[in-house]
Amino acid sequence: MNLCDLHCDTALWLYLRDASLADNPFHISEKLFCGYEKYIQLAAVFTSPRLSNDEGYSQFWKVRERLIRECEMLDIPLVGSSEELKAAIRDRGRAFILTVEDVRIIDGDVSRIRELYDAGVRVITPLWGGETVIGGSHDTSVGLSDFGGYAVEEMTKLGIIPDISHASDRACDEIMDICEAARVSPIATHMNSRAVCDHTRNLTDVRFERLCSLGGIAGISLCPEHLTEREECTSGDAVRHIMHYSEIARDRVAFGCDFDGVGKLPMGLENISRLPTLVPALEAEGFTESDVSALFYENAEKFLINNLPER
Repeated sequence: MNLCDLHCDTALWLYLRDASLADNPFHISEKLFCGYEKYIQLAAVFTSPRLSNDEGYSQFWKVRERLIRECEMLDIPLVGSSEELKAAIRDRGRAFILTVEDVRIIDGDVSRIRELYDAGVRVITPLWGGETVIGGSHDTSVGLSDFGGYAVEEMTKLGIIPDISHASDRACDEIMDICEAARVSPIATHMNSRAVCDHTRNLTDVRFERLCSLGGIAGISLCPEHLTEREECTSGDAVRHIMHYSEIARDRVAFGCDFDGVGKLPMGLENISRLPTLVPALEAEGFTESDVSALFYENAEKFLINNLPER
């Protein structure tokens, strides 16, 4: 089986805990993902709200350096273009792509977007929580700031894919407006269905449909609070979100599990090696072998190849 996962926070923990990507106590390690024949991972660098914008920017470079070192030790290419991605999968069966979650760290300096691009960042989640220099996150009703809109426009010019995850409804609409004007496809790296679970972090059907119309894709998150309003969360809750999105656009759904970004996972999905246990439940809902392959890998790979810079 192959896997392309659109979001994890493992890179930060490798840095903070001085841990190895080869084997560690986290949700993702080479020991856990070695069972996948082909494996693409979007690795986010997240900044804790306890850090200032400038402290977060400084930490980004340290986390990036650690991730590069760990990938080199395992001969995993860190890629920045569709050409590099295709070559990495052909030659190694593995590829990591660097992303940033909560780009408030640019701290009002749009030139830092170019610095992030030059550092290999190819997806940016502009917002995370509260109101920042970029604008309003999902827990607010605020849209993008003037600077935030300018920053997203700069992403589209450089070849960085804007991520609507964590954005407020208004900011989400504005990010997609900018992408539509620039003829760029946005992404929802880890964002579930609000029709299934009524949480501000989740996408309404109307916004998911618009994301799809712009050529975007949504990754299913395994954060329990975004999967169910019940206290107990199981793998069946993830299946419900997958099926709902798939009824709208089966070729626009992938995984964005948020591994190592959540303290607790649904029962039965304790780490990245456990994702194939979803297959029987998906087949019971009518998924074919081809549908499963598309969900786990092909939908996301196709999106990345079509939307990363060519070289």
